[in-house]
Amino acid sequence: MKVFRSFKLPKSYHKAAMAIGNFDGIHKGHLAVINKAKHIAKEKKLKLGILTFEPHPKSFFRKQYDFFRLTNFREKFLILKNHKIDFLVNIRFNSDFLKISADKFILNNLINELKVSDVITGFDFVFGNNKKGDVELMKSYSDKTKKFEYHEVSEIKQNNHEISSSSIRNLLRKGMIIEANNMLSRNWCISSVIISGKKNGRKIGFKTANVKVNKFCNLAYGVYLVKVQIPMMFKMKYFYGIANYGVKPTVENIDPLLEVHIFDFNENIYFYRMNVEFINFIRAEKKFESLEKLKSQIIKDIQQARNDRLFKNN
Repeated sequence: MKVFRSFKLPKSYHKAAMAIGNFDGIHKGHLAVINKAKHIAKEKKLKLGILTFEPHPKSFFRKQYDFFRLTNFREKFLILKNHKIDFLVNIRFNSDFLKISADKFILNNLINELKVSDVITGFDFVFGNNKKGDVELMKSYSDKTKKFEYHEVSEIKQNNHEISSSSIRNLLRKGMIIEANNMLSRNWCISSVIISGKKNGRKIGFKTANVKVNKFCNLAYGVYLVKVQIPMMFKMKYFYGIANYGVKPTVENIDPLLEVHIFDFNENIYFYRMNVEFINFIRAEKKFESLEKLKSQIIKDIQQARNDRLFKNN
């Protein structure tokens, strides 16, 4: 998948079917947009492109929007690549881009520069300065100029609930991992470099790999069943384990940290990138009266995580 970081593309990428959106999480609703674009591209024998923006607009407007993203750019790129997208146009969302009016975005960027054949968005797509552009404006320009065809993808629901990035964030913050994964159509995953910790886990017999996850959405403090991959060491091999996300109230109060204990594993993996897939929520984080009681609870957590009920779908 070719990546471009401006609207100036080689001619061979003009006249494409272009899906537009932020696509944070690339959930089932986003996939409906992408699949619609894929169908159009195949039917008309066009290249298939995705137009998206970094950073996420909310992260730009409010710099404290740590613990927000479902997928950072790296994860988004890998997921889209697996969906066999021909090219990705990733535009920097900054103060200059913010000034572009909805009309100029359509006329200058989509029509004159990208020369799109078809534009595909979700039903709630908004764009341009002060979000004055919407699907009705896009339809109007398509009908008026005849320069591109516009396709709106309707809202996707699951069990009468809207599938959206904000809905998934709310589920993660409640520890409702299975429900969030269902909306994503895959296990929610974070990817980060393993850092050196204080090795408190070793003192009670449980080595952990620690990662900071502030670049991803915050989730409920507690213990999770996880599936782990360390690509640079073990390529596509997966390991299972438990992870605690929180502030470790029994030992010390710290900034939120993810600690992963990998079952039957004793390798030195400091400073390698680790992918952590969240499968199920085991229990909420709590403060224990002593390290011995914490150790006893961790043994129970591992036993619960290893049972068939939690593993049955993996």
